[in-house]
Amino acid sequence: LLLRMAWADDAPPRLRSLPELEVLRQVWVQHFHLVDGEVARRGPKDRPPGATRLVSPYDTEARGGAKGEVRWDGYKVHVTETCDPDTVHLITNVSTTVATVTDAQMAAVVHAGLAERDLLPGEHWVDTGYANAGAVVAARRDHGVALHGPMRPTTAPHARTAYAQEAFAIDWDNQRVTCPSGVASTQWHQRRSKTGHPTVRVRFSPADCRSCPALRECVNSPRAERREINLRPREEYEALQHARALQQGDEWKARYKIRAGVEGTISQGVRACDLRRSRYRGMAKTSLQHQLTGAAINLIRIDAWLTGTLHARTRASHLTALRPAA
Repeated sequence: LLLRMAWADDAPPRLRSLPELEVLRQVWVQHFHLVDGEVARRGPKDRPPGATRLVSPYDTEARGGAKGEVRWDGYKVHVTETCDPDTVHLITNVSTTVATVTDAQMAAVVHAGLAERDLLPGEHWVDTGYANAGAVVAARRDHGVALHGPMRPTTAPHARTAYAQEAFAIDWDNQRVTCPSGVASTQWHQRRSKTGHPTVRVRFSPADCRSCPALRECVNSPRAERREINLRPREEYEALQHARALQQGDEWKARYKIRAGVEGTISQGVRACDLRRSRYRGMAKTSLQHQLTGAAINLIRIDAWLTGTLHARTRASHLTALRPAA
């Protein structure tokens, strides 16, 4: 009713230029609509994408985020810390984004921030969300940083069969791929994915594939008459294969345990400094709060280091404590 009155022909034009009224209009249009003259909430598929959808009229920069089953409205903070043994572990970088920005986009941002302050590490250990072939290549190429993190497994239907992509021999120089049965591809096209990333589409001849007894095992569509493969650029593809091979070894798994300390940092930020509660509105002020939180944690740690205060023991539930006895 208020919006109708403000947009009526006889309403003062200056009303429509009020920022508060524009926010109200956006929230209403994004979340509600009229159905047979009655106000109804829009369905999930009838709302704008999360990156543009307002979640609060009080903070128009906040966005809705989701990680697994956890959902929240606001922002996301990314923390980097040193993890050298026998030294105090200090936070070296804090980056704040809206909640819709994925971790996969952040490795380059974090490295750029560290480079500005001459704090780039030789090795950077991250969790699965930050680790991908593009990030590994960019970290090495742009900053000389070895990025380590568990690579996501292939989710293609035939990934665990004898005809997974790794079973195909790739001749990058001659732009040809040979399948496990010894048949060579006939098409090699460079293109871009829907997200703008460069890819290579490889196709085999239908005449070769139709006569192959393993066709149904090789393709995942019952109507497909030939195998098609999408490849990353050569540098990313080889970096991904190398990283996956390393991660199968016990040495890499033992070294990766060093990253577990950052979970304690997140816990310290949440419990001691209320990291997950923003006291301000807007990205700029929320980012400043996160920066000050990182500085506060560093001061707490330096004090503990100088006074010889030991780390708190990892908390375990009563049920977990009973496991050895059981």
